[in-house]
Amino acid sequence: MKYYLILCFSSLAFVATSQSTDSIFHLQTKLIIEADSLIRNYKFEKALNLLAKGDTLNIDILLRIGQCNFRLGASEAAIRPYERILKMDSTNLSALNQLGQLYARDGDFGKAFTSFAQLIKLDPTNSYYYRQAGSMASRLEDKTSAKKLFNKALNLNPADTESSLALGNILMELEEYESVDSIAQQALAVEPRFKPMLILSAKSAFEQQHYESVIITINHLLEKSDTTALYARLLGISYFNLKEHEKLMTCMSYLLKNRYDYEWIYYYMGVSSRELGDVYASLQWFRLAAQKSISENTKTYYSELGKSYEKLGDYQGAIRAYRAAYNYSKDGILLYHLARNYDIYYKDKTLALEYYEKYLESDDTIRLAREYARKRMQDMGKF
Repeated sequence: MKYYLILCFSSLAFVATSQSTDSIFHLQTKLIIEADSLIRNYKFEKALNLLAKGDTLNIDILLRIGQCNFRLGASEAAIRPYERILKMDSTNLSALNQLGQLYARDGDFGKAFTSFAQLIKLDPTNSYYYRQAGSMASRLEDKTSAKKLFNKALNLNPADTESSLALGNILMELEEYESVDSIAQQALAVEPRFKPMLILSAKSAFEQQHYESVIITINHLLEKSDTTALYARLLGISYFNLKEHEKLMTCMSYLLKNRYDYEWIYYYMGVSSRELGDVYASLQWFRLAAQKSISENTKTYYSELGKSYEKLGDYQGAIRAYRAAYNYSKDGILLYHLARNYDIYYKDKTLALEYYEKYLESDDTIRLAREYARKRMQDMGKF
């Protein structure tokens, strides 16, 4: 009788515990369903208040707490529940993925990369994980790893234009232009109107001096969108190299009207103005280029200014410009230009001879210039 009573009490306790467990389970399930409804309607604060009543050791609850905080922009509050989940289940894909994104948003690209690398180990056939890991490797300036990861993403999913663009940009930085062209061709076969890839293709053609291709691509883009500074620059300099100076002027004028103030704009305007016969305008543009210049191109601007002065027969102005160019660069050819202008302008050939001699002592190797310098010195009885 005694054992019978014990058995009965044990059975009743088990049933009570089972009922209690079922009740808790149903309560948690109901809470999650209600929270999901709030989340679907973007009521993240209300969802968080509801989830706070749930079991904070329940992975499904923690995932939703992390999600709500993530969507509300509370990174630290979102990271904590995901990290807690990984202590209970280190293979939880959702927690690893969300942590990777959160770490990246906080600028901790090393931790983000680790999260996505773990996901790759868990599922090495998922192209998304390779793309995300590649993005983190790029942020860490590890271009070698990034290239491998984006290539793997594309092998798994050739239609992934985001990976194509990321890989193409890396290859551009590495000046691997033929590879860029190959990537662009594959991506545009999938999505012919993918604007960022069309722009990348134009940049690659520009760097390879395929200016006709640049013009075709940019004009194609302009049919579907407004002019941008990038379009104007690529198009304008391509026209310049094809000696279509009037079209160059249109592109550079667009940049100036939109308050872009770069030395190279004035340089191109100066050369094209001179080529179109407006030498006085070229003087203005070259002066602006030289005034704005903070680069190694300063000597080029002064040198071009000197050429324009020569065209006008203003040899004193040319001498001043060439002397300024030489002071910036010490290029030997500028001594030759100074010698010529002194030779033309002054009856006294002392300074001309001095500069011809300095030029011949320089390391410049332009044959015609050296021959002319020797001839003039012979004509003046120096040799």
